[in-house]
Amino acid sequence: MEKRLYTLLQQAKNEDKEGLSAILDQFEKKIEAELRQTPAQNRDDLRQELVIKVMEAVEKYRVEDVPNFEQFIEAQKRKK
Repeated sequence: MEKRLYTLLQQAKNEDKEGLSAILDQFEKKIEAELRQTPAQNRDDLRQELVIKVMEAVEKYRVEDVPNFEQFIEAQKRKK
């Protein structure tokens, strides 16, 4: 069973290498799609850059700032 991205983010933030690896696996299809739009000679370098960007995003992401359901609904009401 595939874990939810939120759970994997929590694991990765706790320095769980398996969590980070699973996040990269979930983004693999998107990375491959982007690479197909790039000349073949640039794909290896771009793949490395994209993986680094995903890893940086995981590192910077603040799991504690994700609202719970009630907070989300309240924020949506304020937007209207």
